[in-house]
Amino acid sequence: MSENEDLEEKKLLGSGGYAIAKITEREEIKANLGIPQIFLANLGRLSEDRFLKYHCNTCGKEFTGSPLIKYETPNEELGQGVILVEKGEYKCKNCDNIIAFYRKFNK
Repeated sequence: MSENEDLEEKKLLGSGGYAIAKITEREEIKANLGIPQIFLANLGRLSEDRFLKYHCNTCGKEFTGSPLIKYETPNEELGQGVILVEKGEYKCKNCDNIIAFYRKFNK
C-alpha cells in the first residue's frame, strides 16, 4: 500500500463474523468476488491498526479494535509450482472463535 492511497471504512465478511476496517480501493477490488460483499479472507493479513471493530458470531457481540491475528509462513510446496507462502486466521480476542481464515500463495 502506498502512502497516497485513500483508505475507506468497509465491512469485511468472514465465516465466523465480520470486521470494519480501513482498506484501499485496490484492496476492495481484490477482495470483491463480483457480489456486493467484501471478504476478509481475500485480503490476506491486514495490520491491526487498520481495524476499527469486529463482530464475533459466537459471542454475538461487537468489539473495538482488531481481532487477534495469528499467522505462520510455511513456504510449503503444494505441487505444480504453487507454494503456500503464508496462512493465518483472525480470531476473537474474547472467545477464540475464528472470524476468518486466509491463505497467501506465490504468484
